[in-house]
Parts: sequence; C-alpha cells; structure tokens
Amino acid sequence: MAFAKPPAKSMKLHVKHGTKVYDIKLEADQGNVLTVKDLVKKIYEVTEIPPTNQKILYKGKTLNKDPEAYLSSIGLSDNAKVMLLGKRPDPLDDKEMGRLHNIEQSLKKEEEKLSEVTYELDGIHRGFMDESLKAPALQKSKKRVAHVIEQYMKMLEALDSLNLDEHNTGGRAKRKSLVDRIQTLLDRCDGLTKGIEDMLTRLALNLQF
Repeated sequence: MAFAKPPAKSMKLHVKHGTKVYDIKLEADQGNVLTVKDLVKKIYEVTEIPPTNQKILYKGKTLNKDPEAYLSSIGLSDNAKVMLLGKRPDPLDDKEMGRLHNIEQSLKKEEEKLSEVTYELDGIHRGFMDESLKAPALQKSKKRVAHVIEQYMKMLEALDSLNLDEHNTGGRAKRKSLVDRIQTLLDRCDGLTKGIEDMLTRLALNLQF
C-alpha cells in the first residue's frame, strides 16, 4: 500500500464532540501503525461512546467505514481535528446498567426493612413491651433479619454477574459502592442477630427463676 505520508506510530488529535474538544494521544502497539480502529477505541475510552454509536468525520469523510485504514493514509497527522457524532447510551436503557439501577433500588428497600427491625428491637431492649410478648417478637425479628441477609446475598450474586464494560468507569464504581454498602449491612445484620440471641437467652434464664 502506498502512503501519502509515512505510517504513524503515535499521533495527537483534537476530537470535537458537540461543545467539547478532547485532546487525545494515540500510541500504536509495538510493530504496528495507527489505524481508524485505534482511534475508535481511544475515543471510546475518553468519551464512553461505544464504537457502534460513533461517527467520526474528517474533512467531510466518514472514517468508520474502513476501520483498518491507516490514519496517515487518510491524511491525519499531529494536531489534526476530527469531528465526533454520537452519544453514550442512556444508563437506564442499557441492560446491564438497568440491572444495576434495579439492584440499587432493591437495596434501599431492604435497608428500610432493616431499620424497622432495629427500631423494634430497641423498643424491646428498653422495656416497652410486655414480658410475655418479648420472646415471640424476638423470634419474628430474627426471621426478618435472616430474610434480609438472604436478599443481600442475592444482591451480591447479581452484582457479581453484571457484565460491565471495562471502560464503564461510572458503572464499575457504582457496583463497588453497592458491594461495600452491602458488606457493611451484612455486618450490621450479624450484630442484630447476636443481639436477638442474647436477649432470647436472658429471657429463657429469667423464666427459670
């Protein structure tokens, strides 16, 4: 293949997308030269716009039509300006991000249930319940905490199964945040369970005397 310019192994480009301009630097893998495919990949890393949503223009020509074309052969050189059309998918329209959103909402509901149990246990501990009603109430609370723990474990499995793209930094950060939150809540559940068991033990001992 004849080149209008020597094949480039590195290049700095200005990518205009709407009102934003991204200054990017491309570096070819060892032994290779830069192609349109390298540009598409870099744009994805910087903008999170997937390749299928990108339309890259240079001097009125759409570059995406030939991903294997060398950047030098189509006239691109250092500090050239290209235009990008396209947008990131709406997170709620994206299947995996939609699942992440649903898990987050479910977590909020389970947190509310756990708060209700905590409030009820505090009332029992402070003596705001007749002695004859305490044991059944504690057993009920123990089952509710166990149910919440089960739901948290399912959420962790669901989060682990999410297929988030390596460049989806926002989604990956959100997943990590939810995992950390669930781990904290599981520790809280362990503490509540132990507290319930201690109160049941004390009640059993009191009945013996």
